[in-house]
Formats: sequence, C-alpha cells, structure tokens
Amino acid sequence: MNGSYVLATISLDRMAGGLERNIVRLANRLAQNGHSVGLVTFDWESAQSFYPIDDEVRWYKVATSQPHAPIGFRDRLHLILKIREALKDSQASVVVCFHHGILARFLLAALFLNVRMVVSERNALSIYDHIRQSKWNLNFLLMFLVDGITVQFPQYVNDYPSLLRSRIAVIPNPVMPVTPLTLAHNDNRHRRHELLAVGRLCAQKNYEALIDAFASLASRFPDWDLIIVGDGESRGRLLQRIAEHELETRVRLVAATPSVFDAYENASLFCMPSKWEGFPNALAEAMAHGLPAIGYQDCAGVSDVIAHGRNGLLAEGNGNVASLAKSLDCLMADPKQREKMGNAARDSVQQFKLDAVFPLWEELLVDVTNPR
Repeated sequence: MNGSYVLATISLDRMAGGLERNIVRLANRLAQNGHSVGLVTFDWESAQSFYPIDDEVRWYKVATSQPHAPIGFRDRLHLILKIREALKDSQASVVVCFHHGILARFLLAALFLNVRMVVSERNALSIYDHIRQSKWNLNFLLMFLVDGITVQFPQYVNDYPSLLRSRIAVIPNPVMPVTPLTLAHNDNRHRRHELLAVGRLCAQKNYEALIDAFASLASRFPDWDLIIVGDGESRGRLLQRIAEHELETRVRLVAATPSVFDAYENASLFCMPSKWEGFPNALAEAMAHGLPAIGYQDCAGVSDVIAHGRNGLLAEGNGNVASLAKSLDCLMADPKQREKMGNAARDSVQQFKLDAVFPLWEELLVDVTNPR
C-alpha cells in the first residue's frame, strides 16, 4: 500500500554531506516505488540541491530566516505555520525528521493533523561528549512523544533511555555498488600514492589530527600525498596548518564534487579521523571501492564499520596524533596488507547495499502508519 510521506531537514541548499545525499536518495526511491513524497527544508526558494531530486518529489522550502542561524520568536512562529501548510498540502501521513534538533517545530506544526512522527537520528549520542549542549535538551526529551526512531547501528540503541528502545529501528545508510573497483594494492610505479579523506571541513572531522599525523610521516614516504575532499568553515584553519608544516605541495584541499568516486578510485588508502559519526558515509563508500581504512577506535560509527586488523586499522583513542600516525605508517609501508584489507573492506560493506536497506524504511513507515 502506497503512503504519503514527508522527509525533513534544515537545509539542502548546495550541501554535499552524507545526510543530504541520503535524504534525497530515500525520497527518490520512495517516489519511484509509487509513494507520495515531500521534502521540507528551512531553505529559501532560490535553494538548489547538490544531489538531483526526482521530479515526483515535491520540495517545500519554508525559510523565514537563514538556515542554521539563530531565529527570533516571530520568524520561528511563521516557520511553524509554513511547515504546517506544507504538511497539509502534502497530505502527509508520516513525517521523518532527520535528527531530533528540528523535532519541536514539526510537532507543533503537526498538532491535530493526524500525522505520525519519526525521528531519524544522524549521529551517535556520543556527539554530546564533544559539544557544549546537554543531551537532555528539549528536542531530545520530545522524542518520548514520537512514534518511531531510527539509529544506524545496533550499538546505538542502548544509549537511549529504556522507555524509548522499543520504538527504535536500526536502519544503516545505503552504500551504492561500485564498478569498476579500485585496486589499492597496485604497485603504482607510474603515479604517486594518495592518502584520501572525504567529508565536511569542520571540527567534527578533525582533519588537523590527520594533517599533523601525515606531516610526521611525510619525509619517510616521499611518494605519498594527502588529499582531503570537502568544503566547510575549517578550510582557512586547515590551510594554515598545512603551511606551518610546509606541505603545500603534498597536502591538497579539494572542493566537494558529485564525482567524488573518482577520488576513491585514485587513492591507495582512506582515513577518517572524526571525533564522532552517525553512519560514516564516506568511509563506507571508500571501502566499497576496495580501499583499506583507518580511523579512531573511540569514534562511534567508525569503529562500527572498521574491523581492526581485517578491513583496516583503528588507532587508539580519539584524536591522538601519534597513534593515528602509527596506523598510517603500518599500511602506507605495506602494499600486501593494503591489498588484503582492501578486499575485505569491499566485502564487509555489502550488508549496506540499497536493496537491503530500503525495505527496512518501507517496513518502518508502514508499521508507523498502521500500528499493531
């Protein structure tokens, strides 16, 4: 039975992140399966999606102030009214809020509309170990009022209050199939090796640690370069860090691109030095390309995808430059290990194929619409 669903997030305007890719991918797939689908974002009418949106998906842009910026009471009230009009126009039976940070506005907008509410969590709750805000904020407490919650790994469920756990479904992000596959173990005599990182240039991704770790190894591995693909507010600070190490010819920041798969195919090793994650999309995509991967043992999400010693290495701690450099050294120096772990990496992410993940979403949406 086809449903009428609205997927909601703060902004899609020229945003190239994993959340944006996955909300658009889900909306498109639902529409292609015959469901009525709307996207609601706090964007202006001039907004453009980085990822192509299916013609059957209606995008409601309800901005009353700049997305991600502080908002006054009057603009907030106007925003809630515009959300309500979008929900009514779309005849939504279920709203999926991508992250609980926007939940209050949608619960208010949906009052008396007979709309079921789902929160799709995009980060592990360990995020609150790294930011100033308390976990027990209003939007988090409002999750006691929703009909369903999704998290991306089974280990995340126990981080939630026991009264919420029966409403939680584990739905990982899908990873698209890759052909042709990169050969991370190639001898590579005719070009330089590339250590690759992909993601938004922000504090969460912790690229300072990766740059410092690579700098400590640069003289030992003169045929390696570090490539970081992404945009964000940390760009200036990272360029300064690169200059301090005098590595301008060896470390490059490359703007986000829809053809990021080319970067995976050119790389020999992948690193995700994040402090926290939800589902590490770029990491899983790199592994689907046959790249062995390195991240931190104490980073939620990363340690759920990398099996230490099998498809990559987990550096001790979270943010420790010396342990990260040690892990990088191990694989940069050993092409046979890169080959072995790259093959295992490719196999290990098969569980996240779209055809395995999408039915979990349809099952959840049907169950929420028609509770037993």
